[in-house]
Amino acid sequence: MAVNERNKDIHMVSELLLVHLPETLENKDDKLCKDICAVIAINLKRIDADVDKSATAWEKRDYFFKADELRREFLWLPAAQQLAEQLAYAARNFETADLQRLGKAIPNKILELLQKPRFKDITQLRGAALQARTTVLKPK
Repeated sequence: MAVNERNKDIHMVSELLLVHLPETLENKDDKLCKDICAVIAINLKRIDADVDKSATAWEKRDYFFKADELRREFLWLPAAQQLAEQLAYAARNFETADLQRLGKAIPNKILELLQKPRFKDITQLRGAALQARTTVLKPK
């Protein structure tokens, strides 16, 4: 994954968290909220893997400071990914407090990167949690 792809994933997480998840929560569509959380978890997992790959490449070139700086910048990723995954598969309904917790898990400088929305119809994500559980995200 190139930096451009990582940035696209970051933009998608920002859009889902700032635009679509609050709207879906307001419409009381719990299943879609959980599907959105699953997509957020997948994207955070992809970003984390890319950060590690990029940092390893920097280390091979003896740019240890730059590799460490990149890893420090994204230290929040594993915890945020785990939280998004937990929310996607929680037995209880998705609530406003969950949205706030997820928002706090992701730094504001990342969320400020939101550009024009990519999703015209967020319902395209229906079933993402079920599909992710069987493919990308580890089963619970």
